[in-house]
Amino acid sequence: MNTKSFVSKLNRITKQLSSMTPAQREIVHQSIQALEAEISTDEIIQPLFDLSPQCPHCESTQLKKWGKSGAIQRYRCKGCHKTFNNKTKTPFSRLHKSHLWEDYARCMQLKLTLREAAEVCGINLKTAFLWRHRFLVAQAGKNDDKLSGIIEVDEFFLAYSEKGSNTLAEQRQPRKRGGGIDKRTKHGQVAVLLSIDRSNHMINPMLAADTTAEIAANLAENITEHSVLCSDGSWSYVVIAKQKHCDHKRLINGEIRVIDEVYHIQTVNGAIANFKGWINGKMKGVATKYLSNYLAWFRESNAKLDKQQILVAAYG
Repeated sequence: MNTKSFVSKLNRITKQLSSMTPAQREIVHQSIQALEAEISTDEIIQPLFDLSPQCPHCESTQLKKWGKSGAIQRYRCKGCHKTFNNKTKTPFSRLHKSHLWEDYARCMQLKLTLREAAEVCGINLKTAFLWRHRFLVAQAGKNDDKLSGIIEVDEFFLAYSEKGSNTLAEQRQPRKRGGGIDKRTKHGQVAVLLSIDRSNHMINPMLAADTTAEIAANLAENITEHSVLCSDGSWSYVVIAKQKHCDHKRLINGEIRVIDEVYHIQTVNGAIANFKGWINGKMKGVATKYLSNYLAWFRESNAKLDKQQILVAAYG
C-alpha cells in the first residue's frame, strides 16, 4: 500500500471513530487489544494471594492445595478444614465471567455509565451495577494517602439522596434531583472533605458532621508535619495547622485568591467542581449509601490507574 492510499484510509478510520459513542470506541479498543498478548485475571490475582496466603475463614497460614475448579487452584485449611480459593471472602467472591473483568475495569477507567459498560462487556445492566460496586467496595472509605508539601483543602456538600429506593427513610415527599435543598443551611446535606497536594495525592472522606473535631479526625493523620496548608478562612484548619506545625495560608472569602504567586486553593476547588459535575451530570446523581464508593472511584481516576491496577485495588 502506497503512502497516499494509507493516509486516505487512516483519515476515513479517524473520521468514523470521531462519530462513535464512547462505548463503541471502547469495543474498537478491545478488538485492537485482542491482537496483543493478554494476561488473564487469575494471573493478576494469584500473585496477590501468594504474598500473604491465609485462610479467609480463620486466618490460619497452614494451608494445602486441594485440587482445582477449572483452572482455579483451591486450598484446604489445616486449622478449620474448610476449602476455598483465592477469591473467597474478597469483593470478587461468587462473581462469574472473570474473563470480562479486565474489560469492565477498562470501562471504569474511562468512567463509562452502566449502560455503556454493559454494552461494551455484553452483560446485563444489573450485572454491570453489581460489578461496579464490587470493584469499589475495597477502596471505599480507605483514605490513607499521605499529603505533603503544599496541601490544599476544602469541604463541600451534596444533597442527601435515597436514589433507587422505593420508600424513603425520612418522612418527606420525594425530591426531584437538584431541587428542594436550602443551600444556606446544612440540613439534608452530606459533608465531604477533599484535600490534595501538588504531587496529586488525594483524600476525600465523608464527614459525620462539619465540625473542627470531625475535620481534624479525618485530615490531621494524613498531613506530614512542616508542610504548607492552604485553606479558606475556616478556623478548623487553623487548629490543624498548629497541631501539625504547618505553615498556614488562609485565603479568606475570595478577597485573596493567590499568595506569593504559589499558594492557592484553585486545584482543590477544581477537583470539587469536577466531582460534582460528574456525579450530578453524567451519573445523574448517586444514592448517599453508595457515595463512598464513588469517592473511591474519583480517587482512582485522579491517580490515573490503568485497568490492571483497578483490578488489584478492587481485590483489596
